[in-house]
Amino acid sequence: MLNIKTVKNVLVTDESKDGFCFRSTCSQTLSKDQLAREMADWNSSFTEADYLGMLSVMETTVTKYLAKGYNVQLPFGSLRANATGTCANIQDGFILGTNNHTLGFLFSANETLTKNVGAKLEYKQIPPDSTGEAKLYRVTALNDDASESPNLSVSKGKTLRLHGRNLTFDIADEKQGVFLESESGLTRLSVYNRRGTNVVDSPVPSELAAGSYNVSIVTKPGNTYFTANIDSVVTVA
Repeated sequence: MLNIKTVKNVLVTDESKDGFCFRSTCSQTLSKDQLAREMADWNSSFTEADYLGMLSVMETTVTKYLAKGYNVQLPFGSLRANATGTCANIQDGFILGTNNHTLGFLFSANETLTKNVGAKLEYKQIPPDSTGEAKLYRVTALNDDASESPNLSVSKGKTLRLHGRNLTFDIADEKQGVFLESESGLTRLSVYNRRGTNVVDSPVPSELAAGSYNVSIVTKPGNTYFTANIDSVVTVA
């Protein structure tokens, strides 16, 4: 089932234009094993193990040609690698893994897939979030040159950057703020280099014990506290 939610479109500042947009998530996942099992149910002489072998060969072949920079045509669409990032000068080159130079992938469904899925799509509208509810989308570490790194194995004093929405909080309220949680307990960060609606910067405290920490932020836009969590784990050396 495709779950569809109406959310505020933060990119729209013109009040004469639609200020909300749709976002969707999948309620279930079809694993590779399940896919092979479904394929084997099609009255074929091939077994589930046969299909798993075919999928493995396809994965190896597709990976090989994506790495060569090919646009790979699949039965239901095309897949290609996509380089993104920024640089200071036109002469600067792309170097994967440095600064914000990252690798992503773009998939384009073909006309047949688009038509068939559109005709059979199962979806439901789910209630929208409270307009003031905080959301965390991404956590990065800041390098010395202020560029962002996805490497969350950090030393004490390293600045963490939280990306999200509705991240504003009252620093005077000890129940609000950015929190790091480990098996030993919950630590509230008290020093901030930046406290914005969409971005918060805070250094890792020097007194924090080494270990792995989950990140959360607590806000209170009205009478209710909101806690936003994210799957990212920060490892402090």
